[in-house]
Amino acid sequence: MRERQEAFRDVRLIVIASEGKDTERIYFKALAHEYANPRVHVHILERSEEEQNCSSPEHVLRQLNNYKSQYDLEADDELWLVIDKDKWTEAMLSQVATQCAQDKFMHMALSNPCIELWLLLHLVDASNLPDEEYRRWMENRKKSKNADPYLKVLLRQKMGAYHESSYDTSLLIPHVEKAIARAHLLDVNPNGRWPQELGTRVYLLAKSIMCY
Repeated sequence: MRERQEAFRDVRLIVIASEGKDTERIYFKALAHEYANPRVHVHILERSEEEQNCSSPEHVLRQLNNYKSQYDLEADDELWLVIDKDKWTEAMLSQVATQCAQDKFMHMALSNPCIELWLLLHLVDASNLPDEEYRRWMENRKKSKNADPYLKVLLRQKMGAYHESSYDTSLLIPHVEKAIARAHLLDVNPNGRWPQELGTRVYLLAKSIMCY
């Protein structure tokens, strides 16, 4: 009787599921292209039509768990949950963080308050913001009901143009090493489950994609 041959995969797989349906996909697709490595494959999960508005941390985690249940993972593969802090309660985030901590494949890259912070760090050093400006970044408020939040407005000013579904990554990717260094500096409690102050753990995912 012939023995079944096991498939061998000599590529580390990085799977990303994100709260936003466009912003993160655009960025990580560009980063993976710029730092293409034959030993690393980056796969960004898309949301189905009926799931377009399902952005809660629990749903993003469910996407990764569904992927994990369908495919065999190797020991060094990584599943990344990319979410924001701003809209979600501590209890909700704590539940998701606990589940991630119990799974060796799972990693949580949370931005406090939002993913725009990570993009801004490519262009701005936020380590020594004046107190009032720091408060504006953390609160990330809208000037009016129909206006964009503060960090989105600031990012648009810095880039010249910015929309979640369309922006020029060539203005950001060349500065990714600066962003990593700046985010690392903001991460004053790296052993915490997520940044409690202004900060983003997306730099850890970027380093993994870039093989740093």
